[in-house]
Amino acid sequence: MPNKLVPTVDDDSRTTGVRSYQDLARKILEETAADSAAADQRLPSERTLADMFGVSRTAVREAIIALEVQGLVEVRLGSGIYLQPTGASGPSRLPAFDVPTGPGPLETLRARVLVEAEIAAAAASERRDADLDRMLDALATMRLQLADKDAYDAADRRFHLAIAEATGNRVLQHMVEAMWDNARQDPRWDKIEQHFHSEQLREASLKDHQAIFAAIAERQPEQARQAMQQHLGRVISQFSQAWY
Repeated sequence: MPNKLVPTVDDDSRTTGVRSYQDLARKILEETAADSAAADQRLPSERTLADMFGVSRTAVREAIIALEVQGLVEVRLGSGIYLQPTGASGPSRLPAFDVPTGPGPLETLRARVLVEAEIAAAAASERRDADLDRMLDALATMRLQLADKDAYDAADRRFHLAIAEATGNRVLQHMVEAMWDNARQDPRWDKIEQHFHSEQLREASLKDHQAIFAAIAERQPEQARQAMQQHLGRVISQFSQAWY
């Protein structure tokens, strides 16, 4: 039975008639600005927008985050998504829209599920005692720094890089480093974390990391693969919660 936390093909970010979340964000802006330019106009729900444009809710989530980063909408947890004042009076005077062109946060997380699950499996076969020491050191710091998000994140990064290093493959190390750092340098990642990251998520993730470590330490590739899928699937699930 497939793991419910692992993203499936039916819940991906591919769209029909919309090439990217940037295109979708522009279309949402056009439709809402055409209806009314009043401040605090409430937009339709994620599900309604997904139905309107024939896309997944994941695509809508990333489009809304892109608009929020630009200050064009405000997401109010428990209330909804609201259009912000821009001075525009219709589709011919839409506000400027310019966001980073790289992949969105959820797109990156889905890639990490595929790549890092296999890396964890390889690490379980190839790891040395020195690799386990690096993972343990990172885990110990994560456990001590649960209340300090920045310190926890730094140790989290070290843990994932230590797993990649345990494969002995520098290309895989560079891939993990790039996926991690590129995502966190993106203002969209900061915005989605503001909404959904919590100390409770860090506590659950710490348990996930301990399961990953145990499988690698015991040289169990399939268990390591599943544990990594479980961990990253949990983060995707948390970041995909309904806003209201």
